[in-house]
Amino acid sequence: MSRPAVTVREALLEPGARDLRRARTDWIMRRVVEFAAFLAVLPLFALVLFVTLRALPWLSPEFFFNNPLDTQPGIFNAIIGSLQMSALALLITAPIGIAGGVYLSEFASPRVSSIGEMVIDILLGIPSIVAGLFAFLLLVPILGFSGWAGSLALSVLTLPIVMRTTQEVMRLVPPSIREASLALGIPVWRTTLLVTLRTALPGVLTGLVLAASRALGETAPLIMTAKGTNASNFLDFGTTMNAMPLVIFRYAEAADDRTIGQAWATALVLMAIALALNVIVRWRTIDSRVA
Repeated sequence: MSRPAVTVREALLEPGARDLRRARTDWIMRRVVEFAAFLAVLPLFALVLFVTLRALPWLSPEFFFNNPLDTQPGIFNAIIGSLQMSALALLITAPIGIAGGVYLSEFASPRVSSIGEMVIDILLGIPSIVAGLFAFLLLVPILGFSGWAGSLALSVLTLPIVMRTTQEVMRLVPPSIREASLALGIPVWRTTLLVTLRTALPGVLTGLVLAASRALGETAPLIMTAKGTNASNFLDFGTTMNAMPLVIFRYAEAADDRTIGQAWATALVLMAIALALNVIVRWRTIDSRVA
């Protein structure tokens, strides 16, 4: 039986043994990378599912709008306290951190920039308990156990996040954008603020969300500064203030199932707030890019 004729084109395009081996290796490596990505996100989904299943039986309107000493105890004062102290911490760190990141990226000499990066790395590596101890020894004697002390302690932890994020996203702005602005005769400071920083704004907002998420979830600094309370205090930073991490920390050690269940519910609320912040910023970022 004669073999069918093969054209030169078909002979050149027919995969050889090396091509088949390369394709097989490529398929295997794709599956390995996909499995590694699945393993990377698996703990997150498992954590969310586990916390949700534990928390759902204890969620109710009273849980969100009552205080701990009410007949049906809730965490309203802890939600308000966490949002207040995190917002104040961001108000303190946002202008300082953004300005510091812009300076290190745009104006500092290489030597100053390297020293600044080293200092930021050290601050990023400081455990939260050390920041809490610092606030306890330095701020509490002056401000007492209060929301002011708690907010300042949180600002110590969020400042390096904002600075590093701002510095990195400013470096990602193409030099041609700066050069085009300067070629039009726009001063350097206006180019930095109105062109470079505006281009990097989505990344800066992402850094602020990361800082807010860390501020919302910190426990150790608040134990040593804000102390916690059963009362509801709105914008009264001069007294002790409750927060969701403090509720989780204290309720988790309780003996009754109801209090432990409320600890799980508080953890779910905290996760939901952090997720909502990320979704809002991502949505606004996408809108700004489309526009």
